[in-house]
Amino acid sequence: MRCKIPSASRRFTMRSILVGLACLTFILAVPQLYAEKVSEVTKEKLRQQVELTGTVESFQASRSERAPNSFKLKDDSGTIRVCIWPDVFEKVQGRDALKPGAKVSLKGSVAEFRDAIEVHVKAPEDIKIEGAAATATAPATSSSAPSSASNAPAPAAAASSSDVTPISSITNSVIGQNFTIQGEVVSARAPSSDRAPYILKVKDATGSIDVVFWKDFAEKLSDGQKVNTGDKVRVTGKLGEFRGSLQLKPESPSDIKTPKTDPALFKDSQTQKPAEQPQGAAQRVPLSQIASAAPGQIVTVSGKVVTVEKMRLGQKVVLSDGNSRATVLIWSTASGLKPAIERLRGGEQLQLRARVDRLDSTPILVVTKPEEILYIG
Repeated sequence: MRCKIPSASRRFTMRSILVGLACLTFILAVPQLYAEKVSEVTKEKLRQQVELTGTVESFQASRSERAPNSFKLKDDSGTIRVCIWPDVFEKVQGRDALKPGAKVSLKGSVAEFRDAIEVHVKAPEDIKIEGAAATATAPATSSSAPSSASNAPAPAAAASSSDVTPISSITNSVIGQNFTIQGEVVSARAPSSDRAPYILKVKDATGSIDVVFWKDFAEKLSDGQKVNTGDKVRVTGKLGEFRGSLQLKPESPSDIKTPKTDPALFKDSQTQKPAEQPQGAAQRVPLSQIASAAPGQIVTVSGKVVTVEKMRLGQKVVLSDGNSRATVLIWSTASGLKPAIERLRGGEQLQLRARVDRLDSTPILVVTKPEEILYIG
């Protein structure tokens, strides 16, 4: 016996099926959100959304408009790279507080780059930096209020456009802050490729620092802002670090001023008394005196390269000045802005500023920064 289903029931059944299919399609289309630990972010979650909370272990600023700002986020289960592209990063509230030690909560998409899993933050509101809002809105302290630290020396502060900071007072403890420096361009390096930056080494009476900007920025500079070796310049920028060396990155063409664009800023530069050299300045010594130098002493030496031995984190060089020899350890952190050091060969002349150290009671010289390589030829 055949049983007929009433037409109204058939319509209800079909409607239920269609509604169910629509809901299933919606659920599958919406990315799932996981609140989890770093160790649980694996390839199985590619293109899915995750929520993470942890501490910033290291931060790397973007080196071009196409490259992301990135940082290593660490929790009690592991570490993962987090990427934020410049157009998003510039809108992140309290982004200047994103530095090692900062507490961060974020939401992002799981991605893969060079076989490594990372998380991409795609909206400025998807990252919260602990203390950033409080730092931005903290009220100023009354000038009449007593302070127990009023006589303590103040740390280097971010400079305004009219306040120049001595280069020697700018350290890696204030990375992410803005500073204004003024000095002489002692070297100007053009980019070796479209992705490489322009690098100006600017020196004042206390020290030197690299000023870094890219091609798109350079194209916006006026003729009066373009400088070369020997020119005076004033630069305002954000302090960053690359391969162990501090860098100042201007954010706008107006951050670069020269005697041609702003002569009033430089009118006293010829009559100002040079600042005294800081204590511990490098002393030029012959290689024969390295054995008697105190560990930690900074010296300037020169000579001819005898041998070069490659190491995993740098190279060991034997240097001779004709009378004596010395062993120099040049770490890879010194080659970031001096690529010629990586192609060093026997017979070349080398001048260095180095720190005296001991290795198994043998005196050695240690070079860790690009600016410590004074001459190769």
